[in-house]
Order: sequence, then C-alpha cells, then structure tokens
Amino acid sequence: MKYRKIFFISPPFYSHFNPLLVLAKSFQAHGAEVTFGCSIEFKDKILEDNLNFYEIDISANKNTGTSEDTVQPDTERMRLEEFFESTKKGAVETLITQSHHRKADMLYNPQKLIDNIKVIDDSLDVDLYVVDILSYSVTLSLYFLGLPFVTFCPPHPNTIPRDGRYFNVPKNWPEAITVEEGDLAKLKQVSTQTQQEFTEVFNSIITKNKSIDPISNAFSLVSEIAVIYNYFDFNDNEKHEENPKELFIGNSFQAVALDEEWMKRIETDEKKIMISLGTFLSNRKDVLEKLILSARASHPDALLIVSAGSHAEALQKYSSPNTIIEGFIPQVALMQYVDTVVFHGGCNTLTEAMYHGKEMVILPFSSDQFNIAYDIEKHNLGKVLDPNNFSKEQLATALNELEEVSKDNLRYWRNVSRDRGADYAVKKILEIDSI
Repeated sequence: MKYRKIFFISPPFYSHFNPLLVLAKSFQAHGAEVTFGCSIEFKDKILEDNLNFYEIDISANKNTGTSEDTVQPDTERMRLEEFFESTKKGAVETLITQSHHRKADMLYNPQKLIDNIKVIDDSLDVDLYVVDILSYSVTLSLYFLGLPFVTFCPPHPNTIPRDGRYFNVPKNWPEAITVEEGDLAKLKQVSTQTQQEFTEVFNSIITKNKSIDPISNAFSLVSEIAVIYNYFDFNDNEKHEENPKELFIGNSFQAVALDEEWMKRIETDEKKIMISLGTFLSNRKDVLEKLILSARASHPDALLIVSAGSHAEALQKYSSPNTIIEGFIPQVALMQYVDTVVFHGGCNTLTEAMYHGKEMVILPFSSDQFNIAYDIEKHNLGKVLDPNNFSKEQLATALNELEEVSKDNLRYWRNVSRDRGADYAVKKILEIDSI
C-alpha cells in the first residue's frame, strides 16, 4: 500500500468534521492506520468509530452542534453575531463580512501549529496527512515542513480560487440573487485585500525555510498529490491519472437508520417537506418562521419537518399534527423519506438530497451557497429563492414548479453519487485496483 499511516486534521466545525470522519473511516477500511486529530469535543465520536484520537486545536472558533449553543470566546461570539446580522442585509454584505473575518477565523496561530505538527510527525511516523481546505494554517504548516498531504474540499470547488478568480466571490450567481455592479466591485476589492493579507502572512513564514518557494495566493495552496471534492463534477474537471489528482466523490456521509418513533411521526401519504438551514443559519428565526407559514399556506396537508436549532421552543406555536418542529432532526436518516428539501444550499445537505434524488428549493445566504445554488439552477435540479426577499407566493410557485425539474438529470447525478462516495477517492489515492 502506498500510504500506511494517515493523519487527519479536522477543524472543530460539525459540518466539516462529519464528512472528514467518513473519509477517515474509508481509509481505515482499506487497510490504512488512521489517527484523527481534532479538538476534544469530538473525541468520543472518533473513538466510537475505532479511530485513534489526537487532541489538536486549529481554530479559536468552534461549531460542535448548533453554532449559537457552542461555547465560544467572546470575540468569536461577537463575530458570529456580526455574521448573522450581515445575512439580513444580503449576499454581498455577508460575503464582505466573511472575508473580513477570515484572518481571525481561519489563520490560527500558524507558528504554534508548525511546532505541533512537527511533534506529530516526529512521534507518529506519518506517511500522509489529510487537511480540510478551510484549515489554512494547517496547509501552511504542512507546506512549510515539506510533508505530504491531501486536500479535502467539503464546500463547493470554487472555494479554491483558480485561474485568476477572486477568493470568496461567486463565479456565477443564481437568478434570484440580484447583485449591483458597484457592490460586486466592492466585494472584489475586499476579496483582493484579504487574499493579499493572507498571502503576506504565509510568505512571511515560508521565507524562514529557504528550501521552499513563496506562493502567489494562499487560498490556492493545495496538495500536489490530490484534491478530494465532496461535490459533483458538473464541469468535467476530474483528473485521476496524474498528480495532483482531482477527485469528485459526490457524497461523504454515512447512512443512518431512522428509529421507530420517528417512523411513526412521519407516517402519512401526504407530501413530506423538510426545512433545514444548517447548524449556523438556523439562527435566522425570521426566515424559518416565514418558510413554515408560507409552506403551510401553499401545502396545508403536507407534513412539514423543521430543523429549528435554538429557536425550536420559540417556534413551537406553529406545531401541529402535521408540523414537526425540533431543535435537531435526524436529517441523514430522514432524507430518504421526504419528498422535498428546503434548505440553505449547504454542501452536506445538498449531497444527502442528491444521493436520494430529492426535490430541492435552495435559499443561499453565504459562503459557497451561491455557487451551489447556481449549479442546481443551471442543471435544472431544483429551484432557488432569495432568503431575505421571497414571498409566500414565490415559495408556493417554487414548490409547485419542482415538477418541471429534470428527473433525468436528478437520476443521473443520484447514480453518480451512489457509485462514488469516500471509497472512490481512497482507492485512487492508495492505488488500490477497483474490484
């Protein structure tokens, strides 16, 4: 086997930890010895899955369930509140806020990480590291130390700015999101400044090692071995014969059975609609409330299943025999039983919905969600609405027009997803012949 000892380094974000864990388990199932490095909050889950655990903190910001319930330092909580407020102002304001936050969020104590990873490498004799694309300090550390690593990209592939593109600026926008030219120019300016600042920090450290070259863009620094995308190869970009490989796996989640209690709760012949805005954006109580009322108005007989985060209690007034509102729902287990998913365009929910071939309505707020929404719209796989400006009538229309979504396209990408998954990438990287 090409790589026997593999060390995963995961950010303490629930939405990134889970797909990384599935990938780690696949490496182990194919014969590698895997150690999973992460913050202490995830230790029990890692040990439960029979992986070696190594405690390492790579971010001051954490999201170990729902973001507002996670214990955060005051500065992190303030920035979270600033982010949530920016989502109310629209796409450009949100992306600008995120760009300003990147340095504090994702460039965590690089010199300390270099020292910590050197200790890991000296003591564990690691053959290959796997790092999340958003763990920029870890990528910098591995590059500085000259250690072999694979880049895992859980969000949209355009998170990595290639071919002169701007970091954190969508290449394309879905029709529902209106962006003024002046605002877009401002976003590009902020993006350029953030990119320059990050790259300067990277190179100030890199120059201490005379055997490696400075870089031109910190956000484009990825593995020379392979980049694994938890996404679909909509643009025929895959490369798996020569390095760096670019591998599109379509999904990285583990199937979970739905328990008997939930099976009874969802027992109905009526349409089932899931509403989920993810661990961060469930903070937008106003949008959740509007979605519940709008869906209820247009589809009075449908069963609504709502993931409401910390607002579950406040939204209980809308509960009814056919409206289930919970702080947390077993989304992965539920997905195969629902008909329609109304969500924020997060990559995990997208890949789960696509794996099961579900109808989708996407309301993108931030990050890569605009790119994802554009892809779904372009390939006629779902409908897109502006989360801040949609009307009851627009949601009703979107839900009703899902009949026009290309079932052939949805079936094709569903089959691609089911044929791939984490095992597909692991076999390519370990150079295991497929059976």
